[in-house]
Amino acid sequence: MRQADQVAGTTAENVQGKKGEKMILDSFLRAAESESVLPFGGEVRRDGRITESWEQTPGKRYPVYSAAKSFTSTAVGFAVDEGKMKPEDPLEKFFSAELARVDQTSGDLWRSVTIRRLLTMTVPGLPFRPSGEDWLLDCFSKRIDAEKGAAFSYSNLPAYLAGVAVERSVGENTAAYLERKLFSEMGIPTPPMQYCPKGHFYGATGMELTPDELGALGQLYLNHGLWDGQRILSESWCREAVRRQVENREGGYGYFFWVRPDGGFTIRGKWGQRCYVFPEQQTVVSWVSHLPETERCERQEQLFQEAAQEAGLM
Repeated sequence: MRQADQVAGTTAENVQGKKGEKMILDSFLRAAESESVLPFGGEVRRDGRITESWEQTPGKRYPVYSAAKSFTSTAVGFAVDEGKMKPEDPLEKFFSAELARVDQTSGDLWRSVTIRRLLTMTVPGLPFRPSGEDWLLDCFSKRIDAEKGAAFSYSNLPAYLAGVAVERSVGENTAAYLERKLFSEMGIPTPPMQYCPKGHFYGATGMELTPDELGALGQLYLNHGLWDGQRILSESWCREAVRRQVENREGGYGYFFWVRPDGGFTIRGKWGQRCYVFPEQQTVVSWVSHLPETERCERQEQLFQEAAQEAGLM
């Protein structure tokens, strides 16, 4: 993977960029630093090359929380490309044993839920995260709110179930599958990942990445599945995953990707993990942070959006 020359430092003064190009990251980091919401690092890619980068600690990985869901979407895409599963597949195909062990009402509601509904977060009535020693049984014991139909409802359970469905369809732990199909192909060393008590890839959170590694996934989708000129993911999957599949108050949602009203898409994790992709401008901007306070996290994103507007990206 093409890496930027990193410059160590503790302030935005050390941003490195390509001479003659407008410094989007520099503008964002200066504003963020002035309001004490500076991320750990960030990166800008234009036309497939890194044009700006900065990290407090070069090469250090940080938790990216729900940004992991977009990697789970990618695992599903690989399995779909191989003909091992389809978005229309019902969960009964992958979890018949578990569904037979929960009460009939819950089981019947879950059986007809499709992979597509998991990917689009349209399974209402679920808690935010799984619990207990057997997360699969915990998930399927929860009763879906059938009255709301296929309404958008954000939860970690759909990403976990999608990841396990990939494992069952390809016969390989989803983390190992991602290592073989994605990370090794892109030159990314295997990142830390989280597993459930039974050893399945969590898929919803628990991954640690650098800003460069997070941005690389955005670049892959911007390239419609090409990496360094080689196809590793189908163009059809890349287009469908970042297309507005369902409306929500943020604008829209694809297959574990957030779809913006401006025509771009975003990979998001709580507390300030972001990868903004601007297809029209062929630009990807990624950064990682730790801002547990909602107001500070929202302010950081607002400062980026102001910098992006000034640069003509939004």
